Amino acid sequence: MTDFLDPIDYETGTAIRTFNIIETSAHPEGYDVLLNIDLDSGYDLENVRMTISFEDMEAYETNDIHEAVKYALGFFDK
Repeated sequence: MTDFLDPIDYETGTAIRTFNIIETSAHPEGYDVLLNIDLDSGYDLENVRMTISFEDMEAYETNDIHEAVKYALGFFDK
């Protein structure tokens, strides 16, 4: 039986097609974000929790949590 606590290294994965932010909540270090993600493979990830720190937002040069999530997921303007 596979031990799911051991990390598995893959060379590549599938792309994120779209994402929807369901809820955001602020805390002293940043934001907790609940989102749904549609993968290019046809699968969906539901109720995914992401934490974005204020330091992350500063690095992304934004104060908008929605923009920070977009950047964290790899959606950059060309």
